[in-house]
Amino acid sequence: MRTVLRLSDGPLRALLWSVLLLLASMATVSCGGSAADGLPDDALVLVVSSDLAVGARRVLVSALGPDNESLVTDEPVGLGFFAPDGSLREEVPARFVWAIPESTGMWVADFLFDSPGRWTPAVRTVDGRLVRGAPFAVAAESLAVDVGDPAPASRSKTLADGPIETITSDPHPDRRLYEVSVAEAVGSGRPSVIVFATPAFCVSRTCGPALDTAKTLIDRYPGAAWIHVDVYDNLDATSPEELVPVPAAVEWGLPSEPWVFVVNEDGVVTDRFEGLVGVTELEHALQRVGL
Repeated sequence: MRTVLRLSDGPLRALLWSVLLLLASMATVSCGGSAADGLPDDALVLVVSSDLAVGARRVLVSALGPDNESLVTDEPVGLGFFAPDGSLREEVPARFVWAIPESTGMWVADFLFDSPGRWTPAVRTVDGRLVRGAPFAVAAESLAVDVGDPAPASRSKTLADGPIETITSDPHPDRRLYEVSVAEAVGSGRPSVIVFATPAFCVSRTCGPALDTAKTLIDRYPGAAWIHVDVYDNLDATSPEELVPVPAAVEWGLPSEPWVFVVNEDGVVTDRFEGLVGVTELEHALQRVGL
């Protein structure tokens, strides 16, 4: 039987995700040359995405050397994916997304998974080798709210619920992210952007950047409703074991954090981004909903 750990089962799954992302972004990224130029056969190629299912998916990939140094650079690479039966399904181009500009980031690829099971990634080097990575799971269905699903009309905290420091752990909050709830946004008849992230409890260095990416675009796309939801309800908890996820995180089926969802004017999810999202990626998603 397959055991699924969700945020609603406690903070363990989110903390595991943070550790993986931390490992994937430990070192400063060099812009001089491609990791694929000299990727050793013993490099650890990791799929960092935690919620992959059959269908078209956005896949986050990193590569670590023997000393856990990041081998990812901002050069484009090719990524192959071996199916559960051992066959190489397809090779696709991967782009680079910065978590922190000029510091850390990951490769991102779009891939169509045609069956559930244990898949294996591989990076194509310039000399033609495919360096295989660690197997990862592809489920029959996604855990989190998926593209094409109606956005749950969740009750989330707003400025009407109290001082801003009691509803967000963002050290530099933008009050516009807390003017309306998720329910009000997705039922407003206009596009919305919903960011689930808890900067105070995120050690991966991507929760803050994911929220910051959204904040940089608010002025540019005023036609959208922008919402930030801290994933945990009791921000004054003294230990991770005491953390309680907010109802919205449970209703959206989040297995990890952070997440960014784009919802169209009809209240349907059109894009979702797990882990980190680049400014260009998010802008393209906003343009797809007519902004």
